[in-house]
Amino acid sequence: MKKRTPEPAASEINAKTEELMKEFFAHVRKVRKQHRGEGDARVIFEAWAIQKIAALQYTVLHLADAIAELQRSLCGTGKRKKNG
Repeated sequence: MKKRTPEPAASEINAKTEELMKEFFAHVRKVRKQHRGEGDARVIFEAWAIQKIAALQYTVLHLADAIAELQRSLCGTGKRKKNG
């Protein structure tokens, strides 16, 4: 059986979900207004989601670099392999 997400994480996750949904629907309206012939919400969502995932990956990699740098400064170790 899956464990429930503990509070306050569940509340924060729900709030972020609502925020992302509002952001996406605003994005759909903007795309449909700018590109009258392109209204497929699935195609719009896929492009939007890829942008979000890329931003997350960028952030995680930079956080990993910052953590590795902090670890090196504290312990003299902590190299992270660069991806591409």
